[in-house]
Amino acid sequence: MRSYSAILLCGVVAAVATGTASAQTGSRVASAPTSAAPASVVLLNGRPIGPAEPWSAKPVGSYDLVIVLPQSMSPATLTISETAGKLGAILFLLEQPHPIPMDVAVNGTDLVLTLNRPEGPITIHMQRRGTNLSGNWTIGADESGTLEGKATL
Repeated sequence: MRSYSAILLCGVVAAVATGTASAQTGSRVASAPTSAAPASVVLLNGRPIGPAEPWSAKPVGSYDLVIVLPQSMSPATLTISETAGKLGAILFLLEQPHPIPMDVAVNGTDLVLTLNRPEGPITIHMQRRGTNLSGNWTIGADESGTLEGKATL
């Protein structure tokens, strides 16, 4: 009987901790500034691992991302390609059936992906250190968050 109570207590503690952690994450994301600017360091699991490195003028390749949303984390795949001398990107979110086409711009250590839409632009800023990626995103002026990932080369 005592082991059943201990298991039940551990389950309740884990549920409360998960709820508290997601509430804290949600408040951090909700309080993030609405203007996304490039970071000076690359993060891994939320911790700085070093200064951002310059991107290639043509960062063609595939990238696995985890996008932090207010209530969850969304796995995504980003593919950057070049067609007729112009860079373009396709973002595939796990929960979305349709790919998101984005424009690509390289500015030193900042890779900027944009999609202009009537309901508000989507902008992603990414920095890299080796194959590790981190950055932030905004949708219009109201929503923002962070992301991390790896180049899959």
